[in-house]
Formats: sequence, C-alpha cells, structure tokens
Amino acid sequence: MNTVEYFQNNIIDNTNNSIKFYLSKINNKYVLHISNPNKDILNMNDKNNKFYKQIIDMLFDTNKKSKKGCFNYEHYDSDSIYNYDFESLKNKFLVNEYCIILIDSKFKPLSYLSISDNTLWTLCTNRLYRNKGNMKILINHVINLIKKNKLKKSIDIKNLKIYIKKNNPIKEKLFNYYKSFNFKLYHDLSEYLILKYN
Repeated sequence: MNTVEYFQNNIIDNTNNSIKFYLSKINNKYVLHISNPNKDILNMNDKNNKFYKQIIDMLFDTNKKSKKGCFNYEHYDSDSIYNYDFESLKNKFLVNEYCIILIDSKFKPLSYLSISDNTLWTLCTNRLYRNKGNMKILINHVINLIKKNKLKKSIDIKNLKIYIKKNNPIKEKLFNYYKSFNFKLYHDLSEYLILKYN
C-alpha cells in the first residue's frame, strides 16, 4: 500500500464531502492539512480511530494524576472534562476551520496546530517527540506556505497572531520560542499575551 492509499484508508474521513484533506511532505515527514470551513464533525471508524486518538492523547491527558497533555493546564480547576468520552474530546479539540498535523514516516502524529481568525491555535507536540525540532518544522512549513499563498486557506501574514494563555506554566518559554519565528508582542491582556508576526 502506498502512502496516499494509507492516508486514504487509515486517516482520512471519507464520509464528509465538505471536509478536504491535503498531504505534503517536508524533512522526510508528512504534513496533513484538514480544511473544515463549516466546522463539521470528523467521523471515526475502526481504521482512522487510532490516529485521532493519538492526537487527542497529545492534546489532553484524561489521566487525572499525570495530566501530561498540552492543554491539561487549562483545566486544573475543572474535573468535568476528565469525564469526557473520546467523541467529546475530539469535537472539543479537532473541530476547527483548518488543522495541520506533522506526521512521521510510521504515520504517528508528532505536532499539531489549527488556524482560524488569522490566528495559530492549539500548538502542541507529542510529549514523546519534544525537543526534536518537530514544531519548528511545522511552524516554518506553515509560514512558508502562507507567504507563497499555497495554504488552502487565506491568511494575512502581516496580521498572523498567536495567543499565549497567561496561566500556562511555560508561558515565558513559549513567548521566547515564538519570538524566534518573528512573532512580537502585540497586546498584553489580562488573560492572554497576543503575539503578531512581524
């Protein structure tokens, strides 16, 4: 089975014609683009369920003790989300206008981000693959596609933003990290630091 067939059979939702999937490759890794302007729900089946479960586990760890997902820090005060089933977590985190996922040669998701309202959201790298430059590959790839007008979504690069929640325990590290991609502080709000591409 070739790569396109693998994605077609094991990752892509073939039941919804309004959701479009695109595949590119960079640094011997795959980049899956999911264009979902209507924010429709991705349909799971026995074949693609494993892939999306890996993404959800990366974004949110339902283990109340370990809490090792990228966005567990946002829910330390709430127990309710830890009782969500997979479908509810999938709809919370993956129903976005445009998602971009960096995937290794064994088809494991490494890094993830979404784009809406001219903003990069939900930037996350699987904790098992951190500090290996995966998010750097993904962000640079996305910025390069935007600059060349090759992203399957219209983005104004001069107004591209990233929000950093102030309750994020690594907010300073993230701030400095995003600065390395030419994002500069745009607004300092009570809940967020807003960075804009410069």
